[in-house]
This record gives sequence, C-alpha cells and structure tokens, in this order.
Amino acid sequence: MFDTFPSKHPALEPVKPLPSDVRPRTAHIVDARATTCTITLIAAAYCGSMPDVHDLGGRAEHFAPVRYDPSDGAEPAFHEHWEARVFGVVSFVQTMLGKTIDEFRYEIEQLPARQYFRSYYARWLAALENELERDGYLADGELDAKLSGQPADESRRGSRARVRLTALAVRVIGRPTLPRWVCALVLPWVFGGARPTRRAPMFAAGDTVTVRPRRDGHTRQPGYVTGKTGVVTEHHGAALLPDARAVGRREPSQHLYTVAFDGRELWGSNAEEGTEVRIDLYEPYLERT
Repeated sequence: MFDTFPSKHPALEPVKPLPSDVRPRTAHIVDARATTCTITLIAAAYCGSMPDVHDLGGRAEHFAPVRYDPSDGAEPAFHEHWEARVFGVVSFVQTMLGKTIDEFRYEIEQLPARQYFRSYYARWLAALENELERDGYLADGELDAKLSGQPADESRRGSRARVRLTALAVRVIGRPTLPRWVCALVLPWVFGGARPTRRAPMFAAGDTVTVRPRRDGHTRQPGYVTGKTGVVTEHHGAALLPDARAVGRREPSQHLYTVAFDGRELWGSNAEEGTEVRIDLYEPYLERT
C-alpha cells in the first residue's frame, strides 16, 4: 500500500530546490491545494535559529496573512486520497502496537526539517515508517526494496490475532454509534491520558502563574508562552504528562489547567488590542507568581 504515498523515500517525493527568489536560509511553504485557506509560512527552518521546527505557533517572526473565503465552503479534511489512507493506517497501527499519541508526536518532531515541511500527512507517514523500522516491525531496507521492485526480507514481529482484534476495535470505535457517556467517560481512559490523582491541585481559577523558563525533550509547553505570566481560568482534573508518555516513562498523573495570557504579555506593543490567548498547561509547566 505504501507505493502510492509520498513518504520519506526520495524516490517517491524528491525534495524540490528552493525558488531562485528565496533567500538561501528561508523556506516558503504554500499549500496551494487548499482553496478555502491558503497559508504562507515563512520559516527560517535551515539556519539553526529555530529550536524546534514543529514549534512555530505564536512566533511573530513567522506571522503571515491567512486568507479565508467562507463562501467557498469548508476546507476538506483530506486534499488527496492518499492522505485519508495514511490517516487510517496510522490510526490502526498505533492502536495495534499500543502506542500513545505522545509517542507518535515525538516521532514526528524528530524528522529533519526538509521532511517535516513537506506536508502534514507526509510527516505522519515518514514518522510511522521510522517507528516501524526502529521497533522491528519492518525489516531493514524492506520498504526501499519493495519500492524498487526488488525482493525484500519480510521477517517481522507481530501477532495476526492481535491484528484482527485491533481491526475489530477500530471499526467499533470509528463508528458514531457509541453512547455519549462511553465517549465522555470510557474512551479518554482507554485511549487517552485522563487519570485521577489524590494530590490536591496547586492552583485554582484566578491564580497568577508563570510558565517555567525551560523546556526539555517532547513537551506540550509552547515556546512562545515559556517564561510568560498568565491567569488560571479553569482546572480540568488530572492526566498523564505527555512529556513522560512520549518516552515511555512512568510518572504520576498531573493536574491540567487552562491559562489565559494577555496579548501584550506575549507580543508586547505589537499585539492587537484586546487579544487574549488561552492554553491548556500541565502543573509541572507552571510556577506560582
């Protein structure tokens, strides 16, 4: 099935040279296929000035116009058929292997910049291939051999019974026939990170907090709020910390809060009047002010 997808393999989707009018250390990424929302992103992805290629949110140096015409209708979930197939394959395989969403996000974050900026679902596929090869579910060079029409070593790990059970589970969960209470109370426990804790929360609505000044490895702490001060507006209970889940580290669940930041705190005098950004942040990310 992989032979129809653009992936990390250069034979499928070669890296195109940058246009001649683009500065050597600047990449212009334009999704021309999206008729309802065309985003031009100018990112210094190859000059080393950016700590993480995936952490562009809120960075004023990457701001650009977002053109949206509601008369054109909603943007499709998938622009090409292969994107839908990648979504299905990743959802199935990650469930079958017992992988968490945080592990997969971390896998994506480790892609080289040129792979990362190809397209959204191309990132998914490249990360999945890396994950399967590293864990031994794909033999070394197996995909390259298949793509070039050569015999491949297809020895791999995995249980056929587990494949069938996972397929059944995905079919049941993927259909909107489950009661609301199951979706709200059961699925977050089974597939998500919601977990209770006996430890009392450190913060409450109305508390002023500052986001810790550091970030280590995979984290759900955005770079542009790091070191910034905001106000807690809501407490959501406790959940497993993505930073730990991404690397398979067992840690107690942590309280999760919504924190509101004034635009001037984030972007200074350049912020639009009355701008406020609310972000969900885990307790270890926060310090009392």
